[in-house]
Amino acid sequence: MRIELICFGPLAEHLGWKSQEMDVDEGTTPRKIAELLGVSDWLNAGLTFAIDGQMCAPDNILSEGVELAMLPPVSGG
Repeated sequence: MRIELICFGPLAEHLGWKSQEMDVDEGTTPRKIAELLGVSDWLNAGLTFAIDGQMCAPDNILSEGVELAMLPPVSGG
């Protein structure tokens, strides 16, 4: 199945892109996407996810055609 993947901030810089379509297996979760992209260590640093604009758990199952946003932790001061 195909999903739209969007990354922000330092995660987008790390990956070298902000948005792309991705073919994934049925039953795939945001956690699995992070593993596939080699950024699962970001989960411990506060990486969160949103499916179609709604915050979700890393183990939510993705559906065909959804937009998955990967949101790195924000810092400021």
